[in-house]
Amino acid sequence: MIIRKYCKADIDEIIDIWFQGWHAIDPKLVHPQSKAEWRERWISRIVPQHEIAVAESDKEILGFVTLNPESSELSQIYTRLSQQGHGVGSALLNWAKNRSRKGIYLFTLEINYRSREFYEKHGFRETGSSTNPISGLPTVRYEWEGS
Repeated sequence: MIIRKYCKADIDEIIDIWFQGWHAIDPKLVHPQSKAEWRERWISRIVPQHEIAVAESDKEILGFVTLNPESSELSQIYTRLSQQGHGVGSALLNWAKNRSRKGIYLFTLEINYRSREFYEKHGFRETGSSTNPISGLPTVRYEWEGS
């Protein structure tokens, strides 16, 4: 597995991984935006404001992470469902930590117990709560204080 910089040719696989990963959090979850709207959000808001790393093996994208270098917000980290628990997310998170040694913050859905456990295992601590402005669902804020 390698970690490399995102390129425009990655978009279809990235959107699939992101959309499927979000909906796998809970089978009852239905996002208010269509997959096409997610793609537009990726192009217009995420790509211009974030550094994006992609985990790849044998020319297949295994996962990705997005980090806003100005705010130190990790806004997205997703792996293929088949890759969860195989170190891909840890490798991507370590990439982000190395890019932002002052610390990182992020929000995850309150009901996303798997991701919450993952962040806590990697040294993040819960520091607050909020509501996702797009889905309207409760979120938990996590922070990693840096090294």
